[in-house]
Amino acid sequence: MPETIGEYIDRIVNVEMLEHDYPRRGRTHLLYEAARAKQGAPLTYLAAKGLMEHVKKDDYVILLSGAGISPWLEWGETDGPTGIASLARALSFGLGARPVYVGNEKELGPVIASGVAAGITVLDKEAVEVYKRKSTALSVPFPLGEKGAKAKALEIMDEFKPTAVIGVEKHAPNPVGVWHSAAGQAISGNTQPHVHHIVDEAHKRGAFTVGIGDGGNEIGYGLIREEANEIYKQAYGKTCQCGCGGGEATATATDVLISAAVSNWGAYGVAAVLAYMLEDPFILQDADTERRMVEAMVLEGAVAAGMHAAVPWVDGTSPAVQQAIVTILQEIVHNGLRSCGFGDFPGDGGEIVGRVSS
Repeated sequence: MPETIGEYIDRIVNVEMLEHDYPRRGRTHLLYEAARAKQGAPLTYLAAKGLMEHVKKDDYVILLSGAGISPWLEWGETDGPTGIASLARALSFGLGARPVYVGNEKELGPVIASGVAAGITVLDKEAVEVYKRKSTALSVPFPLGEKGAKAKALEIMDEFKPTAVIGVEKHAPNPVGVWHSAAGQAISGNTQPHVHHIVDEAHKRGAFTVGIGDGGNEIGYGLIREEANEIYKQAYGKTCQCGCGGGEATATATDVLISAAVSNWGAYGVAAVLAYMLEDPFILQDADTERRMVEAMVLEGAVAAGMHAAVPWVDGTSPAVQQAIVTILQEIVHNGLRSCGFGDFPGDGGEIVGRVSS
């Protein structure tokens, strides 16, 4: 049954609603199909299953977010923070894990604010370990640019010894070291925290890794790099817009890649499958909480990409749509956990001895 739940959750989080002139329009399903072909089972199910197998109570889980491009998205965009907050909530309340937000210091503001709205308080490491309660997370800033990035990644891995690392809408470079926007244009690596080194180190240490994205330029798409570049070649006539020759898709692969219409939704999908598998719908935020999460990150400066404004839209979709997606996921979880009463029918044409549950 968890695979069935994951199947339809995958479909919900891959409903494309992009503007008619958006570069990725019409290719959401192609990226998903490539990721699904590579991995076989429903993607949100694979991620949730892997987290349940690898993450135990009090384990640290590193959450990587932040798709900022200075100066236009100085505090990051609205796709990413609420996805991270949703996973922090699910990991904390569901598995008793200790989430650790890692990213550019400015971009951590919207992530933390969204997490607080989801019920997750940020404390320092000593307080988290003393408090020993659910609903807490840590926040660790990561420097911009390549200089010192590998050393910082090793420092974080040594300190927290995470059993899982998850990236949500987190950019990473292609094989020739060039970073790309969702439109396939080159962006400066000096404006980015090179947290992909954390993923590389996680692989070496046997930690479970998940990449959640929507465009091919995020952590995780190294798993289907050739397929993603071919999809963009069909769109642009070439694999990226900058001429670097390395393609738009990142070189960083993860154990599980979730390709979604909106990265936040992919993260919600994982939280939803966890809620089902742990038989606790509370693990996934409800629609009212989602509204607070989106509003909180915008108040901290997160900008809706494409609109270039600090408004509670995500990848061209309205606040109402964010709540609707969560509402549908909640319904899938709730109905997946309750009986409709069909087992009470005698099946012989006689009197119905049971009743359909409300």
